[in-house]
Amino acid sequence: MESPLYWILGLLFPMHVCAYPNGKVQSACSSMEPNHGVKAQTSPAPYNITVNQTVFKVGDKISVTIQSVAIPIEGFFLQARAASNGAKALGSFHTTDDTMQTLNCSTTANSAVSHTSEDEKSEVQVIWEAVGTVDVDIKMRATVVANKTVYWVNILGPKLTYESSVASRLMVPPLSTQIFCNFFIVAFILSK
Repeated sequence: MESPLYWILGLLFPMHVCAYPNGKVQSACSSMEPNHGVKAQTSPAPYNITVNQTVFKVGDKISVTIQSVAIPIEGFFLQARAASNGAKALGSFHTTDDTMQTLNCSTTANSAVSHTSEDEKSEVQVIWEAVGTVDVDIKMRATVVANKTVYWVNILGPKLTYESSVASRLMVPPLSTQIFCNFFIVAFILSK
């Protein structure tokens, strides 16, 4: 049985580590900080984010995997944000099992996904769907927690290119081609 002294000390000097073992981290929607009472790691993250396709259009469903390179994943928080400024969660996530849950971090439902328990895992896989106002290039951004005091914020995945931006780049010929064509048009007109 614990001594009453432990209870008194616990009440007088509460720990400043406020973890979210159930993954309900809506307070982290904008900063992606889990508020564990310690600062995020600044070393390269021992995790990789991969996707099964890098070009998308509205309605596409993309498989996203966070994989441990060295340290197991105890918790995670994942969003898709614009590649340019990354201020707002975009699209909608679908979970693949009961070890994860979706969260609402924007006007689009299920715009983020996180863990449901602190059980260690070597990887997590979710489905991201390009719904709502997803008409820009995006990057997946994650916070991954190794334990209550060791975590990495803003781990970036590969850039996903919005299909219309690919089409617009393909439709505009390079400047050298434009100059070459203009030269022949002028030469043709002058030869008449």
